[in-house]
Amino acid sequence: MYPFNIQIMITLYVISSLVLVCTTLSSLRSSQWWSKMWDTGRLQLAVLIFILLGLGCLFFDYNRDLEIALTILLVVALSYHLYIISPFTPIYKKEIGDALNRNFCIRAVTCNVRMSNRETQQLLEVLYEKNPDFILLTEVNEWWVNQLAVLEKTYPFTILHPQENTYGIAFYSKYPLSDAQVKFLVKEDIPSIHTKITIRGKPIRIIGLHPRPPAPWTTPENKDLEIIMAAGLTNDHLLPTIVTGDLNDVCWSKLTESFKYISGLKDPRVGRGILNTYNANIPLFRYPIDHFFVSKHFKVLDIQRLPYVGSDHFPVFLELNLES
Repeated sequence: MYPFNIQIMITLYVISSLVLVCTTLSSLRSSQWWSKMWDTGRLQLAVLIFILLGLGCLFFDYNRDLEIALTILLVVALSYHLYIISPFTPIYKKEIGDALNRNFCIRAVTCNVRMSNRETQQLLEVLYEKNPDFILLTEVNEWWVNQLAVLEKTYPFTILHPQENTYGIAFYSKYPLSDAQVKFLVKEDIPSIHTKITIRGKPIRIIGLHPRPPAPWTTPENKDLEIIMAAGLTNDHLLPTIVTGDLNDVCWSKLTESFKYISGLKDPRVGRGILNTYNANIPLFRYPIDHFFVSKHFKVLDIQRLPYVGSDHFPVFLELNLES
């Protein structure tokens, strides 16, 4: 074997071993960032494994037990990642059915604006084009609230809680609000929005969230607890309900599964597409962390990832029909 081929083989052994370790970490029921990051990156791991298998076909000698074993383990790992991701592809059965009519249409947009972003006009143009009934924005500070004051002509009913720590939150509605509150479910500096919006005489419960991301400097239990507490709040009434925001967690995570189980809410992404929303600035590293979850009262007309608005997140647009 030539020295160059030996170097390639060693590189493939090392990368394959690391990928298998990362796959094992992704399967753990842990809230620690070193496990969550690989659960978040399943799509990227699956692509990397596919490339490694292709290179293995070129360079592996399948008469050697080590290379046979590595190939089998990589195939198992790839199958595992694809199994986890597959519900968020169009080949899977939709969790929420398609609406057959538009007699009670509700349109919504959620977006993390990125506090340091200054491209307000891009966001306003997207919002005016989609013309949602309500908007949830996260990472808003006083500057953003002032820049978006023009929205209040169309959306006179608001809940504005700007902060300078990247966890400010704002809600804009065309329709009247009731029981509107800003709550701090876990931490005194992490607000969430809880309100009812009345559209054509029908009250709809809205919860807007933006928990901290998993990171070495954050407490993972607090993030998980906020999402689980929000799930419990949606489960104590029979109103049509929508939960939305930047949840800093992917749609296939075990935490998201627990949230859906406790709340009874469903994910419009299932059977329609992953719709990666972050990081808008780095195409190779994008994940679905901006969400809508809705109750059984709704059917889906449309769900889209909207164009770039200067933030590191893409906005998400959801159009529902409230079924009779």
